[in-house]
Amino acid sequence: MNVIYIKVRLLKLCFLLVWALAFPCFLHAQQKAIDSIAALLQQHTTEDSVKVDLLKTLSSYYQAVNLSKSEYYALQALQTAEKIKDNNAICQSLSQLGSVYSWQRASAKALNTYFREREIAIKMKDEYWQQDANLGIGYVYELENDWDKALTYTMKALPYAEKSDEPFVKAFAYTNLGSEYLGVKNIDKAEYYLKLASKLYFDNDYIDQYANNEINLAKVFVATKQYDSAKFHFNNADSIFTILDEPYQVADVCQQIGDMYVQLGNFKQAKQYYDRTIENYNKNDVAEADYALAVMGLGVVALSEKKYDTASSIFHKEFSKVKAANIVEQQLHYLKYMAKVDSVKGNYLEAYQHMQEYTNLNDSFNNEERAKAAQRMIVEFEVQKKDKENEQLKIQNGLERQRVIIVGIMGIILFIVGIFLASMYRQKIIALDSLKEQQATTEAKNKELAVINAIRDKLLSMIAHDVRAPLTSLQNTLYLTREKIINEEEFAYLSQILDNDIRHLISMLDNTLLWAREQIHVLNIDKVKFNLHHLSEDVLGLYNQSVKDKGLEVSNEIPPELEVVSDREIIHTVFRNLISNAIKFTPPGKKISLHAYPMPGEVMVHIQDEGSGISYGILEKISRKEFISTRGTNNEKGTGLGLMFSYDLLAKLNESLTIKTEPDEGTTVIFSITPPEEPKTV
Repeated sequence: MNVIYIKVRLLKLCFLLVWALAFPCFLHAQQKAIDSIAALLQQHTTEDSVKVDLLKTLSSYYQAVNLSKSEYYALQALQTAEKIKDNNAICQSLSQLGSVYSWQRASAKALNTYFREREIAIKMKDEYWQQDANLGIGYVYELENDWDKALTYTMKALPYAEKSDEPFVKAFAYTNLGSEYLGVKNIDKAEYYLKLASKLYFDNDYIDQYANNEINLAKVFVATKQYDSAKFHFNNADSIFTILDEPYQVADVCQQIGDMYVQLGNFKQAKQYYDRTIENYNKNDVAEADYALAVMGLGVVALSEKKYDTASSIFHKEFSKVKAANIVEQQLHYLKYMAKVDSVKGNYLEAYQHMQEYTNLNDSFNNEERAKAAQRMIVEFEVQKKDKENEQLKIQNGLERQRVIIVGIMGIILFIVGIFLASMYRQKIIALDSLKEQQATTEAKNKELAVINAIRDKLLSMIAHDVRAPLTSLQNTLYLTREKIINEEEFAYLSQILDNDIRHLISMLDNTLLWAREQIHVLNIDKVKFNLHHLSEDVLGLYNQSVKDKGLEVSNEIPPELEVVSDREIIHTVFRNLISNAIKFTPPGKKISLHAYPMPGEVMVHIQDEGSGISYGILEKISRKEFISTRGTNNEKGTGLGLMFSYDLLAKLNESLTIKTEPDEGTTVIFSITPPEEPKTV
């Protein structure tokens, strides 16, 4: 006790010094704090985490003086946090709201709130808010004397609390565990955790909390009838609160010591502590019910001394105050004392009335407790149901992932098998050329295979040539430059040629890759809303240099505000191919124009050029999806894939593509864009 006394004395000297210097600032501190936060809140109009914090702080200040306002501001904080979709702020707001509901003894609301906080914290994988929610749930069950469930949730919070660097967080969790183990009558564990908490509070100078924890330890020893140990811890708490000059806390300790002495039958000592309780309450503006309970303790002492008139007078005078405060357990306790004293005095009718009131109140209390228990069970059922649904969803997601993996693996296997079979089938066709009878039945497949093989062979030949040629030119140019064989002007000329070759190579590779994807049927359609004018501008930007080199006039007449719904990547590719063709086949100095005409249920896009046009024979080959490659007006290279791919890609979107052309009079390519019912937006 000497160490405790010295610590407390030093703390009190510091406290008194600060109080003497700053007393004017502490007048009406609570209201000033509320007014200050309210003023800041009025100035801060932005919906953000700062506003959430201000609302939560205002709620916490009101919690001690006005629970209705505290609830209002906590709900405002939650609404703001949900509006800005900040999960951390949502958890902060739910924690404060749960605390308010706990103080209101609205157990079902408090549990709902804390369970929601826990669900969000688990999704966030935030250990702090998981611990906070579990401690809150445990505290609600503790208030309802459901000790087993309280202990369950506090134990869930314990691992997170013990990982914390804050001693107070650990000590607070240990205090809760101690109280809950006392509730389930596990005295050894209650004593163990409360002593752990006491050490943390004491070592880190949380003197007030240390004193409160001493009261809890005293209750443990009262429960085990180790009254000397209980007196020791009660006296510790009494000494600390007396030194700290906290009369309300001193009164609370004296009240509990008086109750202990009544339990022991030592009414003389009980009277001394009840008198001290009243003396300390007189120093504070306390609730009438607290004062009345202390005075009624003197009534119990008077009853034990057979001073029945005094006891009756005290009980009847003070009971109404306890009743007004709706402290049910104390009402039941003292109704039995009142019935006893009236019975001794021969007031049997009043004694009977007190017992009748006791029975009615007890029934009402039990009914209310059962109703609360039913509400808690409903909340727990909903939480369990949601947990099961989440678990089922996890299982389904896992199965879905497995299904996707299996389908992907099967697709790869089938693709490999397909290539192998295609190769084997070709060999078989060559081997069976002599078998005329089977030729009729396989003719259609042979023709189709021949077309595919022709495209493939031509494509491979073209890739081999068109990839090698720019790379060889690049290598030669680099060699000539490195050896200083060419000057800057010659290098500039050659680099322009290389730039055109590489641009053509990139276009060829893009189309080739897209063709390969389309051939193996893995092209996914993703329809979204997008601005068609912006997309067309993006594509035109790719060909700025080509347009400039040929001196073309390009006019984008697509309305700037026009939005369409389709697969953006496919439409981008179609635009790229069609604009590339228009540039390639339009002579220098001519015009290319882009138009889009909204029609009922669709948009018709026109890409018009003043080029050389397309002959009827080439149009026929394009319609049969034959591989056609021609050079442009400036001898530009082509892959022969552009129009064919555009046809195929638009067909996958169920869109149409029409070509209007006359030789030497230009070409207009028209395609449609038809929106689905419910697009995604980007």
